[in-house]
Amino acid sequence: MLYLYLICIIISMGMLLWLKLFDVRNSITQFISLLCIIISNLGFYFIAVSENLEEAILAQKITYVGGAFLPMVYFLLVAEICHIDLPRMVSVFFVVVQCIIFGFVCTIGRGELFYKSVSMYTKGGITLLNKEYGPVHTVHIISLFIYLAAAMATAVYSLIKKKSVNRRGMRAMIILSAIAVGVYVSERIIGLEYEIVSVAYVVLMIGALIPVYDSNVFTVYENRDIINEQLGKVGFLTFDKKRIYKGCNGFMSTAFPELLSAQVGQRLVNCSEELQSIIDQIDRLEQKYGKGEKREHIHIHLDPLLYNDKYYAGTIHGVSNAFGRLKGYTIELRDETEHYKALALREHYNEELTNAVNEKTRRIRLIQQKTILGMAQMVESRDLSTGGHIKRTSDVVRIFAKKILEANLGLDKKFLRLVVRSAPMHDLGKIGVDDAILRKQGRFTELEYNVMKEHSEIGYRMVKEILSDVEDQEFVSVAENVAHYHHEKIDGTGYPAGLKGEEIPIEARIMALADVFDALVSKRCYKDSYSYDKAFSIIESDAGTHFDERLAQVFLLCRKELEEYYDAN
Repeated sequence: MLYLYLICIIISMGMLLWLKLFDVRNSITQFISLLCIIISNLGFYFIAVSENLEEAILAQKITYVGGAFLPMVYFLLVAEICHIDLPRMVSVFFVVVQCIIFGFVCTIGRGELFYKSVSMYTKGGITLLNKEYGPVHTVHIISLFIYLAAAMATAVYSLIKKKSVNRRGMRAMIILSAIAVGVYVSERIIGLEYEIVSVAYVVLMIGALIPVYDSNVFTVYENRDIINEQLGKVGFLTFDKKRIYKGCNGFMSTAFPELLSAQVGQRLVNCSEELQSIIDQIDRLEQKYGKGEKREHIHIHLDPLLYNDKYYAGTIHGVSNAFGRLKGYTIELRDETEHYKALALREHYNEELTNAVNEKTRRIRLIQQKTILGMAQMVESRDLSTGGHIKRTSDVVRIFAKKILEANLGLDKKFLRLVVRSAPMHDLGKIGVDDAILRKQGRFTELEYNVMKEHSEIGYRMVKEILSDVEDQEFVSVAENVAHYHHEKIDGTGYPAGLKGEEIPIEARIMALADVFDALVSKRCYKDSYSYDKAFSIIESDAGTHFDERLAQVFLLCRKELEEYYDAN
């Protein structure tokens, strides 16, 4: 029997060596399975050569490293081979249960829960144990058969239902698993004095490694040579959440030599402008997803980069810990020079077509803009009290937008350009207001005023219907908000929705200042025009109640340009 145990140990160690040298997947589950078998087989050998009961009991506990954990690990291994993802908490639960069982194994010789009693005797120079099993041992046997039954059921199900598994390998695994179970059961039924469960362990693992062999040789996405070849064409640069540099691969350090002298664990300094522009794009990912959100995987695509006559493209990925929490970022960079050269060649031939399309698009947008402006002017021609209001407010918004850009309030030029384009549409909804109200000379009654207030809702619906599907969604959204909410007030007393503070879209808050200012300095049927001093005084006093306080302060800085504009017009 000693030779049998030694053969099982040698075979197990040979399988572990093979796994280490040739398993391109480096499966930790397979590694642990073989480690359990080796330790258990060593335990059987140590029992056979024990010289006293204390040594034999310690060796018996070692054998249960396989007995307690191998069935569970084998089930997890079968699920892995069959490409079945078990929930993380299920695996954790299994481990905890088996640790508890192994804890009772450690009481052998000291308690009666796992073994009620244990004694030793020798036969043919080999030490053997007499064991009387306790109640926890029964639980252990039940768990063993549950894991093996689950593993067999998973393998059979995958063989029948899943096309992603190797059928030849799965059949071999099922047959050898059945043989291993048969060896174990036969030992128990026959009542052999000698432990041969070590043979069952070896047979069980050979069955599991057969489909692994096919995966390593024939499965393209697991082929080490292909993976290494592809990875050699991709650069990786990693940071933690505080932008502390954590490392890069050779591709990245070749593209950006300054990384060769970079210190891991510190912020990057003296970066090239191009590398810094890539790193700065992490801000876009944080703006899109937030800094601490729990997500499966977050990423954004990098803006294309031309550097040292090469074109690069790539992706910034969020790096999460085991609990799904964002812990850092990986910048993935690919050399797309050949791709962009091909594109450039194709663009050369399509240049005339592109120019023609762009010109047509420009003309269509111009026609659309003039149509919308014409509709707004038609509405204004019905309103006897607001002559020239559309043009003036549009120009005021244009002047205001320049000051906002200079004030660095976080609004970019593209967004402000959309607000300026949207300004003529802010009163478009008045087309749905009855002439008797719209053309009334004098102040409105409360009922008439409530009807007039409906123009913001009408305008919102009109803008949505006119622009949807013909303009990009960002412009549609800005124009809708301008038409809908330009009469809202910061303190929540405005209409139509009674929004407060930053609930009001910022484009509507910008429009509100231009709209009110023009109303103040213009003559209306129910009032004379106010002086510039009085108009700007009202804007200042209503900052924080009617108007956004920060925007109002910037608006006051436009006084010189606005006075010149109104004096000239």
